[in-house]
Amino acid sequence: MEKHPSQIFEELLVLKCQSGDEKSLSILIKRWHPKLLRQANRHLYDIEASKDVVQESWQAIIKGLDSLKDSSKFGVWALSITSRKAIDWIRKKQTSRKREEDEIAFQLEHVTDQGDEKEVLLTKVRMALRELPTDQKIVLSMFYLESYSLMEISKILDLPTGTIKSRLYYAREHLKKIVRNKY
Repeated sequence: MEKHPSQIFEELLVLKCQSGDEKSLSILIKRWHPKLLRQANRHLYDIEASKDVVQESWQAIIKGLDSLKDSSKFGVWALSITSRKAIDWIRKKQTSRKREEDEIAFQLEHVTDQGDEKEVLLTKVRMALRELPTDQKIVLSMFYLESYSLMEISKILDLPTGTIKSRLYYAREHLKKIVRNKY
């Protein structure tokens, strides 16, 4: 399979970074920072926390860059690091479930009073997404919002493709159930 010029450029950047070229590192960070931020935010739904997680991720990425043997795997590797850092953050900083439920109820009341039907439905889906287990939320977001393939999600999360398919199925079913029963 022939590589796209941007893939070749990225691999070259990684190799130059591994040899200590700071300008290449700066370019690599500019190219990948937004993607890592989206990845962290998929887990956290909190942009400020996501920025902190991405900062920690970059520290780990830069520290471990020399250990990356295949420069073509940089993207999957970096996204995986970011996912693990976000999950660690969730474990450390988990907020109370009650407060989140109160916020959801307030938002639903507010939107229902003011919004049109399409906006209300969209808000209901967003709020229902928050109630999904983290693993289902991540897979749904990556597949539908970021358009990653099942294989890409499998590599990023370091899980078998069958597990990704299963989580995607159960996430859709769970989401339908939440929207139907709660909103």
